[in-house]
Amino acid sequence: MKKHVLLMMMSIVALGVSAFTPNTKWPYLMENFQEGTLYRGKDYSVAQFNVHFMGNVLHYINPKDDKIYEARHNDMDSVVIGGRKFVVADKHVMEVVGEQGGNLVLQHDCADFNRITQPTGAYGSSANSSATRQLSSLDLAGMNNPKHGLLLQEKNDGNELYVRSRFYLKVGDTVVEADKKDIEKMLPADKKEAWKQFLKKNKIKWKNAESLTKVLDFFK
Repeated sequence: MKKHVLLMMMSIVALGVSAFTPNTKWPYLMENFQEGTLYRGKDYSVAQFNVHFMGNVLHYINPKDDKIYEARHNDMDSVVIGGRKFVVADKHVMEVVGEQGGNLVLQHDCADFNRITQPTGAYGSSANSSATRQLSSLDLAGMNNPKHGLLLQEKNDGNELYVRSRFYLKVGDTVVEADKKDIEKMLPADKKEAWKQFLKKNKIKWKNAESLTKVLDFFK
């Protein structure tokens, strides 16, 4: 009897706790802005940061006016938010999920905005006109410097965004998707055979950050 009661209580708790889902009113990587440190050369600055899915750009809150601003890519080498490190690669803010010898494994989390604006309704109209209106708003695009407090009020009122993750390798100044064929294309001719032998000796899981870190061994 006690066991059944405990299971029921656990089920109720589980139903009451929902995982964070980015949406058109809160198109951010993290559930809340978090304290972080932005680095550029020897300089650094501390603020509340988050990553906006529209263009994968870095946003921060200005404590003087509670407005949200975009940090320019040229103004940052890296940023650490809540213990997670991000860098700019291929014009997007990506998370560092592996590092070795200065080379990086990067995770690019991006939202598929087209999925909720595709013309699937009658006569070619969008099946979700509300979502379309939200996507066209200035606040969603990170423009107009919206008030953080105002966004929080509507935080859970948007349409769910589909988020997918892709992995990339940053080797020196070169960024390439973590795919064995794409990596082979970037290699000089005299390295291609060594690459094939490396793959035979190492069973790489191309959707696993830890496994992809092994690929960086090849570039030592």
